Amino acid sequence: MSVFNKDRAAEWLKERIRGFFAGRQILLIHYTGPERDGWIQRVNQVKAERKSLLSHGDMCQIIAAVHATRHIPGDMVEFGVAYGASARIIGEYGAGRTLHLFDTFSGLPKPGVHDSSRFYEGSYSCSLDSVQQYVAGLPCRFYQGFFPGTAGPVEQTNFSFVHLDVDLYESTLEGLKFFYPRMSRGAILISHDYQSAAGVDRAFREFFAGKPETVVSLSGFQCLVTKL
Repeated sequence: MSVFNKDRAAEWLKERIRGFFAGRQILLIHYTGPERDGWIQRVNQVKAERKSLLSHGDMCQIIAAVHATRHIPGDMVEFGVAYGASARIIGEYGAGRTLHLFDTFSGLPKPGVHDSSRFYEGSYSCSLDSVQQYVAGLPCRFYQGFFPGTAGPVEQTNFSFVHLDVDLYESTLEGLKFFYPRMSRGAILISHDYQSAAGVDRAFREFFAGKPETVVSLSGFQCLVTKL
């Protein structure tokens, strides 16, 4: 068989494999490039050393957004820290920006009537001390307790990147209400659990109704909004 025919056969096989998984709602992509190679290697390392419910794709999309906002004025914030894996990633790629981390550090609050039944009070608990040790050396500030009661210290702060991973309707809505007005023009917000948690979807629909920004659904269970 000629090299040409071998190449065509290999491409045919790749497409059949991609199609097989796509038919089962699983996307296979070739994630490569000068920057992406380093990103995926670092994500592999972080996921090997720290528990995380974010996929490799989720983490890489966060890195891309953090990288894209490196010249936008403002700090960074993560609301919903859990075990600290995504905080580590955000802090490392933040180009020296301060990262504000909000969490109860004792798990989720009690879900409400709009939330998915898979969530329960106390889920994803990880101590503040454990997270602080894991992200040691990065420019992080910590706010323990129920949001927005803990948000007072950043009321006058502008943000270039916002990551929400709070699972629940009320928490997501409160996060949007607080951080959206404080996002700089061109700032990016990414939320996890979009299209996988009823409360998160509802909060985004309600909050962005009538606003100029479009909520972009990303691969996996994330969405992205760029502040206009």
